Amino acid sequence: MATILVVDDELGIRALLSEILTDEGHTVELAENAAQARQVRESLRPDLVQQAVVLAQSADVALLYIALPTFKESEGYDRQDLDLTEQQVALIQAVAKVQPNTVVILNNGAPVAMSAWIDNVPAVLEGWMMGQAGGAALADILFGRANPCGKLAETFPLKLADTPSHTNWPGGAGRVQYGEGIFIGYRYYDAKQMPVLFPFGHGLSYTTFAYSNTQVSATLFKDVEGVTVSVDVTNTGAMAGKETVQLYVHDQKSGLIRPEKELKGFAKVELQPGETKTVTIALDFRSFAYYHPEYKQWITEDGEFDLLLGASAADIRSRLTVQLQSTLNLPCVLDMESTMREWMADPRGKQVLGSLYEQIESQTRRMFAGEDRYGNEASPTPVPETEVMGMDIMDMMVDMPVVSVLMFQQDALTMPAEEMVAGLLRQAHSLQ
Repeated sequence: MATILVVDDELGIRALLSEILTDEGHTVELAENAAQARQVRESLRPDLVQQAVVLAQSADVALLYIALPTFKESEGYDRQDLDLTEQQVALIQAVAKVQPNTVVILNNGAPVAMSAWIDNVPAVLEGWMMGQAGGAALADILFGRANPCGKLAETFPLKLADTPSHTNWPGGAGRVQYGEGIFIGYRYYDAKQMPVLFPFGHGLSYTTFAYSNTQVSATLFKDVEGVTVSVDVTNTGAMAGKETVQLYVHDQKSGLIRPEKELKGFAKVELQPGETKTVTIALDFRSFAYYHPEYKQWITEDGEFDLLLGASAADIRSRLTVQLQSTLNLPCVLDMESTMREWMADPRGKQVLGSLYEQIESQTRRMFAGEDRYGNEASPTPVPETEVMGMDIMDMMVDMPVVSVLMFQQDALTMPAEEMVAGLLRQAHSLQ
Protein backbone atom coordinates (compact mmCIF):
# COMPACT_ATOMS: atom_id res chain seq x y z
CA MET A 1 0.00 0.00 0.00
CA ALA A 2 1.05 3.60 -0.59
CA THR A 3 2.15 6.26 1.86
CA ILE A 4 -0.10 9.28 1.37
CA LEU A 5 0.63 12.74 2.68
CA VAL A 6 -2.50 14.72 3.61
CA VAL A 7 -2.02 18.45 4.10
CA ASP A 8 -5.04 20.40 5.33
CA ASP A 9 -5.12 24.02 6.48
CA GLU A 10 -8.75 23.99 7.63
CA LEU A 11 -10.67 21.93 10.17
CA GLY A 12 -13.16 19.32 9.05
CA ILE A 13 -12.13 17.18 6.13
CA ARG A 14 -8.67 15.99 7.11
CA ALA A 15 -9.77 13.66 9.88
CA LEU A 16 -12.40 11.98 7.71
CA LEU A 17 -10.07 11.63 4.75
CA SER A 18 -7.35 10.20 6.96
CA GLU A 19 -9.73 7.67 8.48
CA ILE A 20 -10.94 6.51 5.07
CA LEU A 21 -7.42 6.23 3.67
CA THR A 22 -6.25 4.30 6.74
CA ASP A 23 -9.17 1.90 6.38
CA GLU A 24 -7.97 1.29 2.81
CA GLY A 25 -4.68 0.06 4.25
CA HIS A 26 -2.62 3.14 3.35
CA THR A 27 -0.14 4.88 5.64
CA VAL A 28 -1.25 8.47 6.28
CA GLU A 29 1.15 11.27 7.22
CA LEU A 30 -0.35 14.49 8.63
CA ALA A 31 1.68 17.61 7.95
CA GLU A 32 0.24 19.89 10.61
CA ASN A 33 -2.37 20.13 13.31
CA ALA A 34 -5.38 22.41 13.52
CA ALA A 35 -3.72 24.88 15.91
CA GLN A 36 -0.82 25.33 13.51
CA ALA A 37 -3.24 25.66 10.61
CA ARG A 38 -5.03 28.55 12.29
CA GLN A 39 -1.75 30.40 12.61
CA VAL A 40 -1.34 30.25 8.85
CA ARG A 41 -4.22 32.67 8.53
CA GLU A 42 -2.25 35.44 10.13
CA SER A 43 1.27 34.99 8.78
CA LEU A 44 3.52 32.96 6.55
CA ARG A 45 4.87 29.79 8.13
CA PRO A 46 7.79 28.52 6.04
CA ASP A 47 8.50 25.93 8.75
CA LEU A 48 5.15 24.25 8.07
CA VAL A 49 5.79 24.34 4.35
CA GLN A 50 9.17 22.72 4.91
CA GLN A 51 7.57 20.05 7.12
CA ALA A 52 5.18 19.20 4.26
CA VAL A 53 8.07 19.12 1.77
CA VAL A 54 10.05 16.64 3.87
CA LEU A 55 7.06 14.33 4.20
CA ALA A 56 6.14 14.70 0.54
CA GLN A 57 9.58 13.53 -0.58
CA SER A 58 9.10 10.15 1.07
CA ALA A 59 5.41 9.74 0.19
CA ASP A 60 3.94 8.11 -2.90
CA VAL A 61 1.25 10.75 -3.29
CA ALA A 62 0.63 14.20 -1.79
CA LEU A 63 -2.96 15.37 -1.30
CA LEU A 64 -3.13 19.10 -0.67
CA TYR A 65 -6.52 20.04 0.70
CA ILE A 66 -6.86 23.77 0.05
CA ALA A 67 -9.82 25.58 1.59
CA LEU A 68 -10.41 29.31 1.48
CA PRO A 69 -10.31 30.56 5.08
CA THR A 70 -13.15 32.67 6.47
CA PHE A 71 -11.17 35.89 6.12
CA LYS A 72 -11.03 35.19 2.38
CA GLU A 73 -14.56 33.90 1.74
CA SER A 74 -17.73 33.81 3.80
CA GLU A 75 -21.38 34.79 3.76
CA GLY A 76 -22.26 38.44 4.23
CA TYR A 77 -19.42 40.14 2.38
CA ASP A 78 -17.85 40.22 -1.08
CA ARG A 79 -14.46 38.78 -1.87
CA GLN A 80 -11.73 41.31 -2.64
CA ASP A 81 -9.74 38.99 -4.93
CA LEU A 82 -9.60 35.50 -6.44
CA ASP A 83 -6.38 34.52 -4.73
CA LEU A 84 -5.50 31.76 -2.34
CA THR A 85 -3.46 32.81 0.68
CA GLU A 86 0.26 33.33 0.23
CA GLN A 87 0.87 30.37 2.54
CA GLN A 88 -1.32 28.11 0.40
CA VAL A 89 0.41 29.14 -2.82
CA ALA A 90 3.84 28.61 -1.23
CA LEU A 91 2.74 25.19 0.04
CA ILE A 92 1.49 24.02 -3.36
CA GLN A 93 4.59 25.25 -5.17
CA ALA A 94 7.00 23.69 -2.69
CA VAL A 95 5.30 20.29 -2.46
CA ALA A 96 4.74 20.02 -6.22
CA LYS A 97 8.44 20.72 -6.78
CA VAL A 98 9.49 17.58 -4.86
CA GLN A 99 6.47 15.32 -5.37
CA PRO A 100 5.31 14.72 -8.99
CA ASN A 101 2.15 12.95 -7.75
CA THR A 102 0.59 16.00 -6.12
CA VAL A 103 -3.19 16.44 -6.16
CA VAL A 104 -4.71 19.81 -5.19
CA ILE A 105 -8.20 19.44 -3.74
CA LEU A 106 -10.13 22.71 -3.60
CA ASN A 107 -12.82 23.58 -1.07
CA ASN A 108 -14.27 26.92 -2.20
CA GLY A 109 -17.52 28.58 -3.15
CA ALA A 110 -16.38 30.36 -6.30
CA PRO A 111 -13.45 30.45 -8.76
CA VAL A 112 -9.91 30.94 -7.52
CA ALA A 113 -6.78 32.03 -9.38
CA MET A 114 -4.37 29.17 -10.11
CA SER A 115 -1.83 30.58 -12.57
CA ALA A 116 0.95 30.59 -9.99
CA TRP A 117 0.92 26.79 -9.65
CA ILE A 118 -1.50 25.08 -12.06
CA ASP A 119 1.20 24.09 -14.55
CA ASN A 120 3.20 22.27 -11.86
CA VAL A 121 0.57 19.85 -10.55
CA PRO A 122 -0.85 16.89 -12.51
CA ALA A 123 -4.35 17.05 -11.03
CA VAL A 124 -6.81 19.48 -9.47
CA LEU A 125 -10.06 18.24 -7.91
CA GLU A 126 -12.73 20.92 -7.45
CA GLY A 127 -14.72 19.98 -4.37
CA TRP A 128 -16.73 23.20 -3.91
CA MET A 129 -18.55 23.50 -0.56
CA MET A 130 -19.00 19.92 0.64
CA GLY A 131 -21.27 18.63 3.36
CA GLN A 132 -20.67 15.96 5.97
CA ALA A 133 -20.13 13.26 3.35
CA GLY A 134 -17.58 15.31 1.45
CA GLY A 135 -14.60 13.32 2.66
CA ALA A 136 -16.10 9.98 1.61
CA ALA A 137 -17.03 11.38 -1.79
CA LEU A 138 -13.51 12.68 -2.33
CA ALA A 139 -12.00 9.33 -1.35
CA ASP A 140 -14.27 7.52 -3.84
CA ILE A 141 -13.07 9.81 -6.61
CA LEU A 142 -9.39 9.67 -5.63
CA PHE A 143 -9.41 5.87 -5.57
CA GLY A 144 -11.41 5.53 -8.78
CA ARG A 145 -14.50 4.02 -7.21
CA ALA A 146 -16.47 6.95 -8.66
CA ASN A 147 -15.84 8.79 -11.90
CA PRO A 148 -15.96 12.61 -11.64
CA CYS A 149 -18.53 13.79 -14.16
CA GLY A 150 -19.28 17.35 -13.11
CA LYS A 151 -19.13 20.40 -15.38
CA LEU A 152 -18.34 23.96 -14.34
CA ALA A 153 -21.39 26.20 -14.03
CA GLU A 154 -19.20 29.29 -14.32
CA THR A 155 -16.01 30.38 -16.04
CA PHE A 156 -12.73 30.34 -14.12
CA PRO A 157 -10.87 33.50 -15.25
CA LEU A 158 -7.12 33.85 -15.19
CA LYS A 159 -7.30 36.90 -12.92
CA LEU A 160 -9.78 39.22 -11.25
CA ALA A 161 -9.24 42.02 -13.80
CA ASP A 162 -10.59 39.71 -16.54
CA THR A 163 -14.06 39.44 -15.02
CA PRO A 164 -17.02 41.23 -16.67
CA SER A 165 -17.94 43.36 -13.65
CA HIS A 166 -14.42 44.37 -12.69
CA THR A 167 -14.70 48.03 -13.77
CA ASN A 168 -18.20 48.44 -12.27
CA TRP A 169 -17.77 46.89 -8.84
CA PRO A 170 -18.30 47.97 -6.08
CA GLY A 171 -19.81 51.20 -7.40
CA GLY A 172 -20.14 54.39 -5.39
CA ALA A 173 -22.51 56.98 -3.99
CA GLY A 174 -25.06 54.27 -3.26
CA ARG A 175 -25.16 53.01 -6.83
CA VAL A 176 -23.76 49.93 -8.57
CA GLN A 177 -23.73 49.95 -12.38
CA TYR A 178 -24.37 46.56 -13.95
CA GLY A 179 -22.43 47.66 -17.00
CA GLU A 180 -21.81 44.18 -18.39
CA GLY A 181 -25.45 43.96 -19.50
CA ILE A 182 -26.15 40.62 -21.20
CA PHE A 183 -22.43 39.90 -21.50
CA ILE A 184 -21.98 37.89 -18.34
CA GLY A 185 -19.93 34.72 -17.87
CA TYR A 186 -18.86 32.91 -21.03
CA ARG A 187 -20.76 35.46 -23.16
CA TYR A 188 -18.30 38.14 -22.04
CA TYR A 189 -15.19 36.03 -22.59
CA ASP A 190 -16.47 35.04 -26.06
CA ALA A 191 -17.09 38.67 -27.00
CA LYS A 192 -13.64 39.74 -25.80
CA GLN A 193 -11.96 36.64 -27.26
CA MET A 194 -10.22 36.42 -23.92
CA PRO A 195 -8.34 33.32 -22.71
CA VAL A 196 -9.59 31.79 -19.46
CA LEU A 197 -8.27 29.27 -16.97
CA PHE A 198 -11.23 26.90 -17.37
CA PRO A 199 -14.24 27.63 -19.61
CA PHE A 200 -17.90 27.38 -18.69
CA GLY A 201 -19.09 23.76 -18.97
CA HIS A 202 -15.58 22.30 -18.59
CA GLY A 203 -15.00 19.13 -16.62
CA LEU A 204 -12.56 16.24 -16.95
CA SER A 205 -13.31 12.57 -16.41
CA TYR A 206 -11.46 9.27 -16.00
CA THR A 207 -12.76 8.38 -19.44
CA THR A 208 -13.22 10.13 -22.78
CA PHE A 209 -16.19 10.73 -25.06
CA ALA A 210 -16.57 11.07 -28.82
CA TYR A 211 -19.41 12.89 -30.63
CA SER A 212 -20.70 11.77 -34.03
CA ASN A 213 -23.69 11.66 -36.37
CA THR A 214 -25.14 15.06 -35.48
CA GLN A 215 -28.68 15.46 -36.85
CA VAL A 216 -31.41 18.13 -36.80
CA SER A 217 -35.12 17.50 -37.33
CA ALA A 218 -35.48 20.33 -39.87
CA THR A 219 -33.14 22.80 -41.55
CA LEU A 220 -36.03 25.19 -42.39
CA PHE A 221 -38.68 25.72 -39.72
CA LYS A 222 -41.07 28.21 -38.11
CA ASP A 223 -40.22 29.59 -34.69
CA VAL A 224 -43.32 28.05 -33.08
CA GLU A 225 -42.35 24.62 -34.40
CA GLY A 226 -38.84 24.52 -32.99
CA VAL A 227 -36.31 21.85 -33.86
CA THR A 228 -34.76 18.80 -32.23
CA VAL A 229 -31.02 18.16 -32.33
CA SER A 230 -29.50 14.73 -31.79
CA VAL A 231 -25.94 13.44 -31.53
CA ASP A 232 -24.37 10.05 -30.88
CA VAL A 233 -22.03 10.01 -27.87
CA THR A 234 -19.57 7.14 -27.39
CA ASN A 235 -17.54 6.29 -24.30
CA THR A 236 -14.10 5.77 -25.82
CA GLY A 237 -12.33 5.04 -22.55
CA ALA A 238 -12.02 2.09 -20.18
CA MET A 239 -14.27 3.31 -17.35
CA ALA A 240 -17.98 3.96 -17.09
CA GLY A 241 -18.81 7.65 -16.97
CA LYS A 242 -21.31 10.40 -17.64
CA GLU A 243 -21.05 13.18 -20.23
CA THR A 244 -23.03 16.42 -20.33
CA VAL A 245 -23.71 17.46 -23.93
CA GLN A 246 -24.20 21.20 -24.30
CA LEU A 247 -26.14 22.90 -27.11
CA TYR A 248 -25.35 26.54 -27.93
CA VAL A 249 -27.14 28.76 -30.47
CA HIS A 250 -25.45 31.44 -32.57
CA ASP A 251 -27.59 34.05 -34.36
CA GLN A 252 -25.83 34.95 -37.61
CA LYS A 253 -27.62 38.31 -37.92
CA SER A 254 -29.69 40.18 -35.37
CA GLY A 255 -31.45 43.50 -35.11
CA LEU A 256 -29.82 44.08 -31.73
CA ILE A 257 -26.45 43.01 -30.43
CA ARG A 258 -26.41 39.46 -29.13
CA PRO A 259 -23.75 37.20 -27.57
CA GLU A 260 -21.56 35.11 -29.84
CA LYS A 261 -23.43 32.04 -28.60
CA GLU A 262 -25.90 31.16 -25.87
CA LEU A 263 -26.48 27.88 -24.04
CA LYS A 264 -30.00 26.76 -24.93
CA GLY A 265 -30.03 23.13 -23.84
CA PHE A 266 -28.01 20.30 -22.31
CA ALA A 267 -28.40 16.62 -21.50
CA LYS A 268 -26.44 14.17 -19.38
CA VAL A 269 -25.87 10.61 -20.53
CA GLU A 270 -24.31 7.63 -18.68
CA LEU A 271 -22.21 5.26 -20.77
CA GLN A 272 -20.33 2.04 -20.19
CA PRO A 273 -16.92 1.61 -21.89
CA GLY A 274 -17.45 1.35 -25.64
CA GLU A 275 -21.16 2.10 -25.39
CA THR A 276 -22.90 4.61 -27.69
CA LYS A 277 -26.16 6.41 -27.00
CA THR A 278 -28.08 9.05 -28.91
CA VAL A 279 -28.62 12.28 -27.02
CA THR A 280 -31.58 14.45 -28.06
CA ILE A 281 -32.11 18.12 -27.15
CA ALA A 282 -35.21 20.11 -28.14
CA LEU A 283 -35.15 23.81 -29.01
CA ASP A 284 -38.34 25.90 -28.84
CA PHE A 285 -39.39 29.47 -29.67
CA ARG A 286 -37.47 31.00 -26.76
CA SER A 287 -34.28 29.20 -27.82
CA PHE A 288 -34.05 31.56 -30.81
CA ALA A 289 -35.72 34.66 -29.35
CA TYR A 290 -34.35 37.70 -27.56
CA TYR A 291 -36.01 40.48 -25.62
CA HIS A 292 -36.49 43.67 -27.61
CA PRO A 293 -37.01 46.76 -25.41
CA GLU A 294 -38.87 48.72 -28.10
CA TYR A 295 -41.37 45.94 -28.79
CA LYS A 296 -41.43 45.13 -25.05
CA GLN A 297 -41.52 41.41 -25.76
CA TRP A 298 -39.43 38.42 -26.78
CA ILE A 299 -39.08 38.34 -30.56
CA THR A 300 -37.68 36.12 -33.27
CA GLU A 301 -36.31 37.24 -36.61
CA ASP A 302 -36.01 35.48 -39.94
CA GLY A 303 -32.51 34.24 -40.56
CA GLU A 304 -29.85 31.60 -40.17
CA PHE A 305 -28.73 30.17 -36.86
CA ASP A 306 -25.75 27.95 -36.04
CA LEU A 307 -26.39 25.08 -33.64
CA LEU A 308 -23.20 24.21 -31.75
CA LEU A 309 -22.81 20.96 -29.82
CA GLY A 310 -19.94 20.76 -27.39
CA ALA A 311 -18.40 19.43 -24.20
CA SER A 312 -17.87 22.99 -22.94
CA ALA A 313 -18.23 26.57 -24.14
CA ALA A 314 -14.72 26.29 -25.61
CA ASP A 315 -14.89 22.68 -26.82
CA ILE A 316 -17.38 22.68 -29.69
CA ARG A 317 -17.54 19.25 -31.34
CA SER A 318 -20.02 19.81 -34.19
CA ARG A 319 -21.98 22.57 -35.94
CA LEU A 320 -25.19 22.68 -37.96
CA THR A 321 -26.86 25.65 -39.68
CA VAL A 322 -30.64 26.04 -39.80
CA GLN A 323 -32.98 28.72 -41.13
CA LEU A 324 -35.77 30.13 -39.00
CA GLN A 325 -38.97 31.77 -40.21
CA SER A 326 -40.54 34.13 -37.70
CA THR A 327 -44.33 33.99 -37.30
CA LEU A 328 -44.53 37.30 -35.45
CA ASN A 329 -46.40 40.26 -36.85
CA LEU A 330 -44.59 43.00 -34.99
CA PRO A 331 -45.89 46.57 -34.82
CA CYS A 332 -43.96 49.39 -36.44
CA VAL A 333 -41.75 51.13 -33.87
CA LEU A 334 -40.07 53.65 -36.20
CA ASP A 335 -39.88 57.24 -34.97
CA MET A 336 -38.27 60.56 -35.87
CA GLU A 337 -34.86 59.34 -34.63
CA SER A 338 -34.86 56.05 -36.56
CA THR A 339 -31.89 55.58 -38.86
CA MET A 340 -32.00 54.69 -42.53
CA ARG A 341 -30.77 51.22 -41.61
CA GLU A 342 -33.67 50.78 -39.18
CA TRP A 343 -36.17 51.98 -41.77
CA MET A 344 -34.91 49.50 -44.35
CA ALA A 345 -34.89 46.65 -41.79
CA ASP A 346 -38.54 47.27 -40.88
CA PRO A 347 -40.94 45.67 -43.42
CA ARG A 348 -43.36 48.61 -43.31
CA GLY A 349 -40.57 51.16 -43.27
CA LYS A 350 -38.91 49.59 -46.27
CA GLN A 351 -42.19 49.61 -48.18
CA VAL A 352 -42.67 53.33 -47.53
CA LEU A 353 -39.05 54.50 -47.87
CA GLY A 354 -37.95 52.12 -50.63
CA SER A 355 -38.24 54.36 -53.71
CA LEU A 356 -37.18 57.47 -51.78
CA TYR A 357 -34.11 55.62 -50.48
CA GLU A 358 -32.84 55.20 -54.04
CA GLN A 359 -33.28 58.94 -54.66
CA ILE A 360 -31.52 59.79 -51.41
CA GLU A 361 -28.61 57.50 -52.26
CA SER A 362 -28.27 58.89 -55.79
CA GLN A 363 -28.38 62.50 -54.60
CA THR A 364 -25.95 61.80 -51.76
CA ARG A 365 -23.38 60.24 -54.07
CA ARG A 366 -23.64 63.20 -56.46
CA MET A 367 -23.15 65.62 -53.58
CA PHE A 368 -19.95 64.02 -52.37
CA ALA A 369 -18.43 62.78 -55.65
CA GLY A 370 -15.47 64.93 -56.70
CA GLU A 371 -15.85 67.31 -53.78
CA ASP A 372 -12.68 68.31 -51.97
CA ARG A 373 -13.28 67.63 -48.29
CA TYR A 374 -11.24 70.72 -47.31
CA GLY A 375 -13.23 73.15 -49.45
CA ASN A 376 -10.74 73.50 -52.30
CA GLU A 377 -11.84 73.64 -55.91
CA ALA A 378 -13.46 70.40 -57.00
CA SER A 379 -11.87 68.23 -59.63
CA PRO A 380 -13.14 68.96 -63.19
CA THR A 381 -13.57 65.22 -63.67
CA PRO A 382 -16.11 63.51 -61.35
CA VAL A 383 -14.35 61.29 -58.85
CA PRO A 384 -16.22 58.57 -56.91
CA GLU A 385 -16.75 59.52 -53.29
CA THR A 386 -14.89 56.37 -52.24
CA GLU A 387 -11.72 57.90 -53.70
CA VAL A 388 -12.44 61.38 -52.36
CA MET A 389 -13.30 60.32 -48.80
CA GLY A 390 -11.64 56.90 -48.64
CA MET A 391 -15.00 55.30 -47.83
CA ASP A 392 -18.47 54.69 -49.21
CA ILE A 393 -20.54 57.67 -48.09
CA MET A 394 -23.60 55.48 -47.62
CA ASP A 395 -21.79 53.49 -44.93
CA MET A 396 -22.00 56.66 -42.87
CA MET A 397 -25.45 57.79 -43.96
CA VAL A 398 -27.29 54.54 -43.20
CA ASP A 399 -26.60 54.93 -39.49
CA MET A 400 -27.90 58.50 -39.39
CA PRO A 401 -31.57 59.39 -38.75
CA VAL A 402 -33.49 59.77 -42.01
CA VAL A 403 -34.40 63.31 -41.04
CA SER A 404 -30.70 64.21 -40.69
CA VAL A 405 -29.85 62.71 -44.08
CA LEU A 406 -32.68 64.66 -45.72
CA MET A 407 -31.37 67.88 -44.20
CA PHE A 408 -28.26 67.46 -46.37
CA GLN A 409 -30.63 67.68 -49.35
CA GLN A 410 -33.04 70.30 -48.02
CA ASP A 411 -32.64 72.53 -51.10
CA ALA A 412 -33.96 69.75 -53.31
CA LEU A 413 -36.99 69.00 -51.09
CA THR A 414 -40.48 70.43 -51.54
CA MET A 415 -41.03 70.63 -47.75
CA PRO A 416 -38.97 70.73 -44.56
CA ALA A 417 -37.22 67.44 -43.78
CA GLU A 418 -39.10 67.07 -40.48
CA GLU A 419 -42.47 67.32 -42.21
CA MET A 420 -41.46 64.81 -44.86
CA VAL A 421 -40.35 62.25 -42.25
CA ALA A 422 -43.52 62.85 -40.21
CA GLY A 423 -45.55 61.99 -43.30
CA LEU A 424 -43.48 58.87 -43.93
CA LEU A 425 -44.01 57.77 -40.34
CA ARG A 426 -47.79 58.16 -40.65
CA GLN A 427 -47.75 55.96 -43.73
CA ALA A 428 -45.56 53.29 -42.10
CA HIS A 429 -47.65 53.14 -38.92
CA SER A 430 -50.89 52.90 -40.90
CA LEU A 431 -49.80 49.75 -42.75
CA GLN A 432 -50.90 46.37 -41.39
